[in-house]
Amino acid sequence: MTALQRMVCSWTILAMFLAVLPAVVAGAEDSLSPPFAQSRVEVSDDLRRLVVQSMPQAESGRADLTEVGELRLSLREAVLLALKNNLDIVIAAYNPKIKSEDIAIAKAIFDPTFSLTLDANRTVTPTFNELQGTTVSAIENRDVNASLVQKLPFGASYTLSMTNNRFDTNSKFAQPDQGGINPSYKTFLTLSLTQDLLKNFGVDVNTAPIKIARNNQAISVTQFRQQANQVITSVHSTYWSLVFAIENLEVQKRSLRLARELEDLNKARVRAGVAAPVEVTQAEAQAAARVQDVILAEKAIKDAEDQLKLIVNFPDGERIWARTVLPADTLPFEVASVNADTSIQEALEKRPEYAAAKLTLQNSDLDLRVKRNQLLPSLQLQGNVGLNGLNDSVGSDLDRLTSGDFTQWSAALVLTYPLGNRSARSAFTQARLGHDQAGTSLLNLKRQIISQVREAVRRIEADVRRVEATKAARALAEEQLRVEQKRLEAGVTTTFNVLSFQRDLAVAQASEIQAITTYNQDLANLDLQKGTILEKNQLEL
Repeated sequence: MTALQRMVCSWTILAMFLAVLPAVVAGAEDSLSPPFAQSRVEVSDDLRRLVVQSMPQAESGRADLTEVGELRLSLREAVLLALKNNLDIVIAAYNPKIKSEDIAIAKAIFDPTFSLTLDANRTVTPTFNELQGTTVSAIENRDVNASLVQKLPFGASYTLSMTNNRFDTNSKFAQPDQGGINPSYKTFLTLSLTQDLLKNFGVDVNTAPIKIARNNQAISVTQFRQQANQVITSVHSTYWSLVFAIENLEVQKRSLRLARELEDLNKARVRAGVAAPVEVTQAEAQAAARVQDVILAEKAIKDAEDQLKLIVNFPDGERIWARTVLPADTLPFEVASVNADTSIQEALEKRPEYAAAKLTLQNSDLDLRVKRNQLLPSLQLQGNVGLNGLNDSVGSDLDRLTSGDFTQWSAALVLTYPLGNRSARSAFTQARLGHDQAGTSLLNLKRQIISQVREAVRRIEADVRRVEATKAARALAEEQLRVEQKRLEAGVTTTFNVLSFQRDLAVAQASEIQAITTYNQDLANLDLQKGTILEKNQLEL
């Protein structure tokens, strides 16, 4: 086998070795990674399509301009637009992408490092005597050195290095006629390996930063979902508040109309001589009060509109403030079947912040394992093997190197232990306390979630009874007013009594609408507490 063939063979073996190592490293990095941490932050195709369809400029159905300056908007369209345009959502969406880069940073510790050094130097010095082979020494060195260094997940690191040196001197003892080699070419090919046997040993310890980075990325995903849940709930609450404000305005207008009809009736009764003028004054005062209620109801609509515009962040920019948003949905009332135990179980499975707390506990457990390992002494197995060659030309130098006749090896065990080991002990104590704190926080959050879900369920149950009660109260108020108006026409009651029943009817009608509004808002709140509001709105992140 020629020198060139042996050199090619050696480098082929090394190339195969280096090709296998990245696969080993990647396998170790990806092992034992929690499935939750592998979630991708991406808007689904269905959501993207629905968002595009919900744009007011593109929608030919509900989200169109019915009149100049008016925009009809359904609840679902408002939710989709908010998810697409709300700045809080936009800000939160950056965090998972930022955290995903931490995973790459953590993995980078296992990236191989290649270095190449080209060096040349020449030294001319006087000598002490001619026994050094010359009166003026001239030495010239040229070096080409390359190395590859990599840390491995199971606690080892290797260095593969190749050094080439050309040495030239004017000493007569180094000349070929004196049996020397000048210029001389010397090459070393060395593989050094260091394996930790106690401290820093094992895949779990060395890949813990990667797993923690993955968990942190997953935590940012849960925080993003939580932000989306909050925005959706806010859209529901604000949308139904706007619907209530519009319907309440109709209630106040009907109350004003009744007051003015009573005013006209009393004027006719005064002209007929069957009523005193004071009854007209009472009716006029009531009508004036109802005008005030209408004005306040109109203001409430504008306030609710602005709140919805702020949350949705319409793409029209500043122009949207001049437009009127008209809800396309009316207040529904369908009695939902709710169960506290089932809702609590759903919440513990799907609440984003509970999932984040569990991941935080996993991180503290990983950190505790690492800190426990750092209590051990450092025991390293160090070894190296190498080939070397020396001759008067590059080819013959490599021929000797690859012949296998000139070898070197070494092995050593190195034990290191800091007396007292106070730093590692304190770090372990901190990690243990942090782990206990994370466990306690998880338990506290669990109890809070149970309490919140139970309260949300009770609100739904109370809302249903409240709606039924307000419906009955409104029906009775209508009947009382009808009877009292007939009594007034018969002259057996007073305007004061009729006005009182009119006010009662307006309050009863507004209370019924408010009860239904609160019920729908509380349904969204229950979905928020259970962590299912995305599913309820048929959305996916």
